Amino acid sequence: MGYWGPPRIITRRHLLLGRRELLDLIVSWAALTIAFGAGYLFRGSVVGLGVSGLAVATAFLFHELAHREVARRYGLVARYRAWYTGLLLAVVIALVTAKATGSPFVLAAPGAVVIFSYYGPPPPYVELRVASAGPLSNIIVGLAFSIASRLAAYPWSYYLGLIGSINLWIAFFNLLPIPPLDGSKIMRYSFTTWIILFASALILYFIF
Repeated sequence: MGYWGPPRIITRRHLLLGRRELLDLIVSWAALTIAFGAGYLFRGSVVGLGVSGLAVATAFLFHELAHREVARRYGLVARYRAWYTGLLLAVVIALVTAKATGSPFVLAAPGAVVIFSYYGPPPPYVELRVASAGPLSNIIVGLAFSIASRLAAYPWSYYLGLIGSINLWIAFFNLLPIPPLDGSKIMRYSFTTWIILFASALILYFIF
């Protein structure tokens, strides 16, 4: 990988923004844990809710941090910003559907990694790699946990499969070619990369 952009200089402002980012990540993780674990919440299953929290950590946190770290590797300023309205909607919809049907429907729009460049728009190959990093991390983690679920005994097979399926679902959802999802950005720069990632997420999700 090459490097693009200026050297990063850490200032007091960067530290304050870093604390805000940490708060946004924690709130987003907590809200999505409730959303994905709404069914377990109503059933009073502490273990199920805990597994949902782990699933969200591997799916949501890894996804956003992958975007951020790849962007920073190219000298870009990148931080996660929560969208609190989207988080509230996700929790409300999940709680309502879980109460009505026993299984939550999660429409996750927690926020995004905001990227800034001092030297103008980054080259297309940089934007492609940054956009691909999140879904790719979900596909890798989802595949690993799904395979592990086939090798483990119950109830661990169920919980490992849940973590894998949530990762693959988030990969598939984010790869839809609809702005502002990752899929639309990836398709803009490389249709081949998009179709490989999209097909992988879709096939793996339905296989496992």
